[in-house]
Amino acid sequence: MCEAREVAVIGAGIGGLAAAIALRKAGWEPTVYEAAEELRPIGAGLSIWPNGVRALRELGFAEFTDSALSTGGALRRSDGKVLAEFDPKVLEERFGAPLIGIHRGDLHEALVGALGANRICLHSRLAGYEDGELRFADGSTRSADLIVGADGINSVMRAALVGDGEPRDSGLVAYRGVSRAAIDEVSGEWWAPDADSGLLHLGDGRVYWYLAYRGDPDHDALLARASEFDPVIGRAIEATAPEDVLVHRLYDRDPIESWSEDNATLLGDAAHPMLPFLGQGACQALEDAVALGAAIEADDSVPAALEAYERARVGRTAKLVKGSRRAARVAILGAGAGRARDILIRLTPESLRLRQLDQFVG
Repeated sequence: MCEAREVAVIGAGIGGLAAAIALRKAGWEPTVYEAAEELRPIGAGLSIWPNGVRALRELGFAEFTDSALSTGGALRRSDGKVLAEFDPKVLEERFGAPLIGIHRGDLHEALVGALGANRICLHSRLAGYEDGELRFADGSTRSADLIVGADGINSVMRAALVGDGEPRDSGLVAYRGVSRAAIDEVSGEWWAPDADSGLLHLGDGRVYWYLAYRGDPDHDALLARASEFDPVIGRAIEATAPEDVLVHRLYDRDPIESWSEDNATLLGDAAHPMLPFLGQGACQALEDAVALGAAIEADDSVPAALEAYERARVGRTAKLVKGSRRAARVAILGAGAGRARDILIRLTPESLRLRQLDQFVG
């Protein structure tokens, strides 16, 4: 019997762990290298659309997704007036899986448990990659039959394989948090003329909130912006300890036609970082993992398998990177354009809204 081939995955985020699980299912021996000294998942929520749920099921997490809170949601004006609604039953019937709300930490914990913590090497910061060899900050080196860069938007592996410089600054800033404010089962987005906010119930009394606008990070600005929205947004924010509020500028990158070389490839944000306005970042990392595992299992030649993986993923993710930029422009507009947008959304029939979702969920 041939020995299982080894894969080195850089990054123990959702994409990296999912890739390691998919590749182990394909008969490979994965080791995940993570820069952090301990696994501390980001305290935020995730909306996993039906395509992401289907990917999780293929990875063996049907029980996890089935126990999650199924949700729908609505698009609203900042004052709470509903512009459009998405019925969770309609979404599940159309796409074969529900839209669910989960805590990122819960998903991360489930992935670590399925893979096994013993396969994760902490305090392993990648410093460079050249000629098939991984070089870590402590001076050690590693090689493997397959190398997967899942090390995020500032990926060291991407710098080595693609070398396309710094990510693109969108000019937007986003605040996020998870609170236990007593809020009715209301989820969705609220659109102000030039800001966007949202709520997502995660179960167990937890509510994920976010608020984004064009500008610079400033906690006083967050509170001022929150006052422009339905009071339910402010209640969620005020119930979150300041030290638990996450704040980030939002970045992405222009799509590329190839992100592989020889036996090395990229996955998730390292390959196709996108703005969060379609809720597809984690979903696409999960789809990547499934596609990579399938391609590797189908072809003994790693370079040929990586070509197949790219054929399956490059075009789809490029459309979503561009679509996420368009969604950001729609969500965060000037006052006059915002009023016109709201009228257009309100007049759009449900059938057309669902066909628009087909592009990234179907």
